[in-house]
Amino acid sequence: MLTELALLDESALVPIPDHLSYAEAATLPCAAVTAWNALTGDDSGPLSGQTVVTQGTGGVSLFTLQFAKALGARVIATTSSPAKAERLSELGADEIVDYRTTPDWPARVRELTSGQGAERAIDVAGDLGQSLRAVAIAGHVASVGFVSGNPPLLDPRAIFNSGAAVRGIAVGSRAQFLAMNQLIEAHRLRPVIDRVFPFDQAPDAYRHYASGKAFGKIIITV
Repeated sequence: MLTELALLDESALVPIPDHLSYAEAATLPCAAVTAWNALTGDDSGPLSGQTVVTQGTGGVSLFTLQFAKALGARVIATTSSPAKAERLSELGADEIVDYRTTPDWPARVRELTSGQGAERAIDVAGDLGQSLRAVAIAGHVASVGFVSGNPPLLDPRAIFNSGAAVRGIAVGSRAQFLAMNQLIEAHRLRPVIDRVFPFDQAPDAYRHYASGKAFGKIIITV
């Protein structure tokens, strides 16, 4: 909220996982809950044994990677940076696809899944047509954002041909937040933090975020 003091109703608050600092916990309300909702909000059951596709190294994508691995899924992550690819592997990504050297990354996802496609794709870029090509028949695509700018038009036949469900995600509920925190505590997960800025350097924090160079969350401390 970028404020020193805030007055909130008690129903707007949730307990912090006991192993996290305040700075780490500050990363959870938006990106983490969005990732949790994208993975579990359709009540389709456990992810164990499924394949999940993530895009890039933003907050939602990194939380998706951490949660999916904790839930027993296989993760295929896309990126355009060899350095970030190495860090994705360190976080547990099973396969990395460089979408600059492999523009047809959905085809590569299918190769890595024996032609079946992934059960889930968490789309933060806004190119739903590509995500629909990457998922299996009757798979799930969570539409989270449009970081690529103006998204391309979606041919309705892409949905029909894939038989996939497409669900728009706008953060999540308090109940989902509490359930997510239980997983975070059980697995002692820690958010990936790129940099921490003091309160009086907030403009620098925003400029750093806008540069696109960050790997993980940016924190502003009071």
